[in-house]
Amino acid sequence: SSGITAKRVIIAILAIVLIAFAIANFKQVRVNFLVFDTDARLVTVIIVAAGLGFVLGYFVGRPNRLQRKRLKDWDERHDKD
Repeated sequence: SSGITAKRVIIAILAIVLIAFAIANFKQVRVNFLVFDTDARLVTVIIVAAGLGFVLGYFVGRPNRLQRKRLKDWDERHDKD
């Protein structure tokens, strides 16, 4: 299905808020990693953290191979009815 859905509107609003928040926080900050420290712009830290969160959420929420096979089999059985 295509078109504008509530989910897409919410995602667009959250993306706009994230971008506005990141742009408003453009100063240098000290970032402490496990093995080293560095200076980075806060906007970069926010965008990288959001990107990592998106990727992690994508992989955690994605069904594994067995689940996809079961979903496909279920769809095929119910499409014939």
